[in-house]
Amino acid sequence: YHGAAESLAKNAQRYEVRFMEPASEERIWRDAAELKVISSLNGGRKVSKKFTDVPAAMRVVLDEDSNLDEKTAEIENIASERRKVIRIARQLFSSSLRNDSKGMTLARAQLQACCGDSFPSSLKSTLPTLSPTKKTTVSSSFQSKDHKMHKLHSFFYLGLHYDALGRSYESKQCMKMALKTCAQSISGNNQDITYLLPVIHMTVRDWYDDDEFDTEEDTKGIDLNDEQLVEQLLIEGGVELDLDAGEDKMSNNDATSSKLTSSLRESIKDLKMVDLKNELKARKLKVSGSKKELQDRLVDDLKREAGTS
Repeated sequence: YHGAAESLAKNAQRYEVRFMEPASEERIWRDAAELKVISSLNGGRKVSKKFTDVPAAMRVVLDEDSNLDEKTAEIENIASERRKVIRIARQLFSSSLRNDSKGMTLARAQLQACCGDSFPSSLKSTLPTLSPTKKTTVSSSFQSKDHKMHKLHSFFYLGLHYDALGRSYESKQCMKMALKTCAQSISGNNQDITYLLPVIHMTVRDWYDDDEFDTEEDTKGIDLNDEQLVEQLLIEGGVELDLDAGEDKMSNNDATSSKLTSSLRESIKDLKMVDLKNELKARKLKVSGSKKELQDRLVDDLKREAGTS
């Protein structure tokens, strides 16, 4: 991981000098490698401040003409990223390296909101399975195509972050949800390398066959443990959407919205009153009321920001 971090840091610097744009993907992966190094030095436990010093070669070198310190330069670099989900992912990894629990909590909650109603509140997958066929039906929670890849990126970078922290179970669930998003959205985009990231990650980690997805009464879905079917989806596309939600559509929407709200409330429950008020103030929202009212207000705005409310 040391070598990977050094290589990614150099690539990020080259890209930014040449194109004058933030090399966000390279920086995220560099941060993930550093988190892995820190986690290994710390015996797999939570990142500790005394383990944050890493070799200078693993850092992205600051511009010689810059008068900014490393932290300020990082904040400005993140702010210049125009892609919403990638910017939030940068904040998640950067906050982790700086032991900023508030920033990490908010970034994780924002990514969960971007996942929408498909994010499992317990991080335990309940994806149904189905025998492989040429055309595969996708369950109702994944009916809409992820054209901007918000869900895909959110699930993938949440999974990458959990993996970098040594939390394999949570990472595995997020990666499987990312893979399902790939399968549902791949039609017409199967040449995009982004769609291969969850497949590559799960292949390297060998997460296909060690456990099964739980089944539901509704058997419409994708068996992500069937490697031939996954390969078919990634190479050929051919996903047929089930648009006949019928009379259950409204009740399903209510249930999934409630699940997302519960998930977001759980993710921000440890924020202190002062943190909640500061975040609401930054979002130009009211800061009066009980802690529960502040949490509800923040959850509602997270859902609105992600387009899931």
